[in-house]
Amino acid sequence: MTRVLILTNTLKTGGAEKQSIYLYKALKKTYNAQLIVYYGNQIDQRMKELLVDSNSENIIYLKGNHLSKLWFLYKLFKQNTETVCISYLATTNTINAVIGKLAKVKFRIGGIRNSKFHWFKKIIQKHLHNNWLNCSVFNNHNGYYELTRSGFKKEKGIVIFNCIEIPEYIHEVKKDNLLNILTVGRFVEQKDYKTAFLSIKKLIENNIIVKYTIVGQGQLETELKDYVSQIGIDNHVEFIVNPPNVDDYYKNADIYLSTSLFEGLSNSIMEAMSFALPVVATNVGDNKYLVINEKTGFLFPVKDIDRISNSLKLLCNNANFRNEMGEKAYEHIKMNFSVDKFTNEYITLIENLFNGK
Repeated sequence: MTRVLILTNTLKTGGAEKQSIYLYKALKKTYNAQLIVYYGNQIDQRMKELLVDSNSENIIYLKGNHLSKLWFLYKLFKQNTETVCISYLATTNTINAVIGKLAKVKFRIGGIRNSKFHWFKKIIQKHLHNNWLNCSVFNNHNGYYELTRSGFKKEKGIVIFNCIEIPEYIHEVKKDNLLNILTVGRFVEQKDYKTAFLSIKKLIENNIIVKYTIVGQGQLETELKDYVSQIGIDNHVEFIVNPPNVDDYYKNADIYLSTSLFEGLSNSIMEAMSFALPVVATNVGDNKYLVINEKTGFLFPVKDIDRISNSLKLLCNNANFRNEMGEKAYEHIKMNFSVDKFTNEYITLIENLFNGK
């Protein structure tokens, strides 16, 4: 049976980490699959719960210094060169490319998760993609288009969208009349939370009283909290830092808001839609494949505070419209971003590599 190794940086809560778990669980039904966590001590409970039904012998948590980890991986790779190794982020792409090639791993598949990189990281990833990896999986069309224009080899790239486990849709009538707008994401510049805060402020100034909940973690936490106080909306905003039960916040939300400056394919938007939430988002990355404008949500240019606020107001003022849009979001994500579709596309990729296609 073909051996497939899936190499992830950590099991901290994040999009790439979650996709690596989904991929491992999907491919282990067809291949001899193993999940390797490079920083084996960095694990969140939420991610660990996704693996509760998995054979622990096939999940390897690396320990020790970098040299000992790389030596372990080299020996593991050498055990069977008829192996496919799949990685998702820059660190593991580098290990997969270099250590995998030295160990003569048959097929090395990298991962591109975003449409923009720091210039130095971009140079490294382009070199690995063009010269050391057999191919790279882009999780978004925008990233594939932008990066192949800048020198990434087109013929070595393929787009496979992220997937999501779809919960059973149950429409619940909320007892609390206060509308809850939700964002889930890291506290970083990319997410442009200041645009979100100003949109919420404008909504409140128009006598639409809402609660805005932000779930995440990151280096800008203190700065963002200070900004919320500075513009006078701290009574309407709640920060939830790295909770174990993120799904509960989706369940209790009415609208999902994303004001990112750039994205690949947003896992948090996918999760929101899987809980039947209408989405208000900036038109960046592959958001247009998720949010069908005026059908499953609304798309706007970045930093367009007036239009973002007006669309939130429209959804807040019309419960039937809000619920109808949320139901369409759920159906769209269920039809186009299922685990089965994701699995079949990876199996096709692996089989094509072995068949020389």
